[in-house]
Amino acid sequence: MMRKILYFFLSASLFCSCVPKKKFVELSEELDDCYKAKQAGVKTMAENKQTIADLESNKKYLQNAIDALAKDTLAKGKLLSQNKTDLESLRNLNKKLADQLKNSRSESEVKALLNQLQTMQNKLASREDSLSAKEKEMQKLTAMVNRQDSLMKSLKKKVSDALTNFEGKGLSVVNKNGRVYVSMDEKLLFKSGSYDVDSKGIQALNSIGDFLVENKDIHVVIEGHTDNVPYTGNGYLLDNWDLSVKRATAIVRALIGNKNIDPARITASGRAEYVPLDPADTKEARQKNRRTEIILSPNMDELMKALSGE
Repeated sequence: MMRKILYFFLSASLFCSCVPKKKFVELSEELDDCYKAKQAGVKTMAENKQTIADLESNKKYLQNAIDALAKDTLAKGKLLSQNKTDLESLRNLNKKLADQLKNSRSESEVKALLNQLQTMQNKLASREDSLSAKEKEMQKLTAMVNRQDSLMKSLKKKVSDALTNFEGKGLSVVNKNGRVYVSMDEKLLFKSGSYDVDSKGIQALNSIGDFLVENKDIHVVIEGHTDNVPYTGNGYLLDNWDLSVKRATAIVRALIGNKNIDPARITASGRAEYVPLDPADTKEARQKNRRTEIILSPNMDELMKALSGE
C-alpha cells in the first residue's frame, strides 16, 4: 500500500513539473531499489531476531546443566570437607593409640589397644577410599558436561555441512535446548494442503538420511507444524492436527526408505498450529509457521544418570 502511495505522489509531482520521461524512469528504478533494500533489511532483522532467540534458548539449556553441576559440586564439596575432617580426627586417634600402646604393659590392655587400632585403621582406609571415589566422580561429571557441549557443537557443524546446499533455501539449522533443529519450510517439502513430499524436499531428506547412517547414536523426532488457518481441503484430512501428523509421518517414511536407518530411532508427531515461531496474524507469520522440524538429539543417558545420581 505504501509503495502505491509513493508511486502516486511521485507520478503526480513529475506530471505537474513536466519532468522528462527518462528522469521519471530513473526515479522509479531508484524507488524500486529502495523498496527492495527495505524488504531485505526487514528479512535480515527477522533472521537476526530468530538467531538471537535460538542463542538465548541454547544458553538457557547450558546454564541449567551448569547449575545442576554446581549444585552437585556443592553437595559433594561439603561431603569432601567432612571426610577430610574425619580423616584428620582418625589420624590423631591413631597416633594417640600408638603412643598408648608403647607405654602399656598389661597383655590384655595391649590386645585391646591393638584391636581398637586395627578398627580405626580399617575405618581410615574406608574413608580414604570414599574420598578418592568422590573426587573421581566429580572429575568424571565435569568431563561429561564438557564433552556433551563439544558434541552438540560438532553435531551442529556436521548437520550444517551435510545440508550446505539447502541452507537459506527454506532450510535452517540451529542449536536449541541441547538439540539440533533442522527446520524446513513448507515450500521446500509440500504443496499447500498436501502431505506428499516434493522431489526437492526428497533431496534434502536424502542428505539428512546419509548423515543419520553415519551417526547411529542420534535420536530423531519429526514435528509437523501448520499455520492457524483452519483446514478446508479434501475429505482425506480432518483438520490441521491431521495434516501436521501426516506430514511428519511422510518425512519418516522418506527417511526410512534408506534401509540403513533403524526406524526405532525416529519418532513422528504433529503439533498443528499450537507451537508457532511467530504468533502474529499476518501472511508472513503464517508462512513461517508452516514448517517441519527434524530434531536431532545425541544419546544423553549417561549424562542424565550422572546428574540424577543413579
